[in-house]
Amino acid sequence: MCAAGPIFPLYQGRLTRRLLLSAAAASVAACRFGGSHIQEASAASPTGPAIWRPWLLDTADELRPTDPGVPSSEERLELLDLQSKRTASTAIAVSAWGDRAAGLPWSELALDLIRLHRPDPVRAARALALVHAASHDAVIATWDAKLAYPRTAPWVDDPQLVPLGRLSPSAESSFPSEHAAIATAASQVLAVLFPDEPSDGLAKLAEEAAESRMWAGACYRSDMEAGQTIGRNVAKRAIARAAADGADTAWEGERPDGDGIWQPTPPGFVQQPLNPLAGTWLPWVLPSGDTYRPLAPPTWGSPGWQAELAGVQEAVARRSPEQEALVRRWAGGGGTSTPAGLWIEITRDLIVQQGLDTADAARVLALTSVAMADAMICCWDAKYAYWTSRPITADPNLKVLIPTPPFPSYTSGHATVSNAAATILDYLFPTANVEIDDLAREATASRLWAGIHFPIDCEMGALGGAMVGRLVVLRAQLDEGN
Repeated sequence: MCAAGPIFPLYQGRLTRRLLLSAAAASVAACRFGGSHIQEASAASPTGPAIWRPWLLDTADELRPTDPGVPSSEERLELLDLQSKRTASTAIAVSAWGDRAAGLPWSELALDLIRLHRPDPVRAARALALVHAASHDAVIATWDAKLAYPRTAPWVDDPQLVPLGRLSPSAESSFPSEHAAIATAASQVLAVLFPDEPSDGLAKLAEEAAESRMWAGACYRSDMEAGQTIGRNVAKRAIARAAADGADTAWEGERPDGDGIWQPTPPGFVQQPLNPLAGTWLPWVLPSGDTYRPLAPPTWGSPGWQAELAGVQEAVARRSPEQEALVRRWAGGGGTSTPAGLWIEITRDLIVQQGLDTADAARVLALTSVAMADAMICCWDAKYAYWTSRPITADPNLKVLIPTPPFPSYTSGHATVSNAAATILDYLFPTANVEIDDLAREATASRLWAGIHFPIDCEMGALGGAMVGRLVVLRAQLDEGN
């Protein structure tokens, strides 16, 4: 049975719940972006998300439950009983989990966990892709079942039920609950990705999110439980992929020697280079991590190399206060949401401003996250194919603005991931292209202004990221039947 008292204040773990409280109190501050064609494309399709290609499942109907039949009288009475026991706390919970697209609170929880547990940028991008792919497939599976088993939402069907929160009459079936499916899938994937986080806390949050739809009068218990079953099975697929993607393989190699080869850099002089095998991890859309491997950078000491060094020296010498501010804005170091997370925040703002529904928001987040995860794999393949030293190694007097990361220079991860994200977001939100592209250029140039990358690192990273992004755009077009 649902708890008779407040369901929201359950979580006692280390994970912050600021984002949930703030979501209940106010809308997310959105950037000034233009419109999208996403909702129009969804409205034109009678089957909606059920025709989208899943990332983890084989087919949309793979997890289709059996016909639930007509809701029982016990289920109807349970919702009336819950209605009589509503409190201010239940209203907050309903608002926090239901006033926006159902996946957004879980996306923001993932970002909070990244800030708290400080995974490196490549692993953070991997985590975001796994969570958002699981949420996306949970939506696909629930939509398949909704089309198969139409069921009117309780508050529409029963005049005694007063809806709570932002609900609107819809032909969409309440069976199964997409909120329950997303909450279960996302929480279980996050529990595996962040094992130091108390898993029972994440499970309680998932239960809150699922039960909040019953408090709202939006679904019956059988709707909720069917959604939870779908979520559990989607999570199993995501967790199995994570176990087999190569990210747990330990590197047993040695750093090569020679002029121009990466050396530990100040101030930390970290001896172990970060994730040398990340370029071999299982990608989502790329055939392999070396698909877009760029040509080798200029040979150390050559005129081309000297021109690159002069380029970064000039950029640092001419760095303006505005550029310094942008370097810090895009730094993405430990304790932040990382470069991929910064772009998920931008994506969230676009979703909120456009008022995208749960299904479209899940699709946008999955496409953007997958593009960035593959961009990181592509970038890390290049880094450890060439082992290029950082500018500070060539010029120890270079005035770098932020600490140089502990891995090779060529190509730039920021440039790669930013241009991958921008390419897919340009496609999904075409009237926001100017703003999105400006952000990608800022992020790319910020690494040169910081003094931690050569110009060619940024240029080739941007090229590689855009190519990865175009592959994901192709995937999106196939979903739309184009």
